[in-house]
Amino acid sequence: MLSGRPLFWCVGLVLLAGGWGCGGGEGPIEPSPEIAQFVGDWEAQVLTLSSVADPQVVRDLLDQGATFTLNVQPSSQYTAILVFVGQSSTEIGTISVSGATVTLNREFPTAGVTPGTYEFFGPDRFTIDGDTEFDFGSGVDEPALTHFDLVRR
Repeated sequence: MLSGRPLFWCVGLVLLAGGWGCGGGEGPIEPSPEIAQFVGDWEAQVLTLSSVADPQVVRDLLDQGATFTLNVQPSSQYTAILVFVGQSSTEIGTISVSGATVTLNREFPTAGVTPGTYEFFGPDRFTIDGDTEFDFGSGVDEPALTHFDLVRR
């Protein structure tokens, strides 16, 4: 199972309210140039976990019935939801970008910081790779690498 470590790396679905400004006629919030390409609703087409101890041990969570979605708002807020083995896990926070690193500053369910590397393939697809922990069947969470391939919904 997934541990309490970077929930983003194994979390799924999304919809966060709030991309619009409040008050007298301010209009929509404009995202920073670094965040703009991430704004929108995304769905995982690939979600794999590889054991750090034995890289040949790989779990494809989507093949096991999982779903993962990500919503990023112009305000830089994100919501990620993973549905896996009949359970839903939600993560909420803010996203920041520096170079090829995307950082998720998780606020809910627990505070934490999760960096990962990303690469865009056109405007409607990107990948993220990062670290997490996962139980590959031994009953103990162990270090793992995650790979997300996300497409715009």
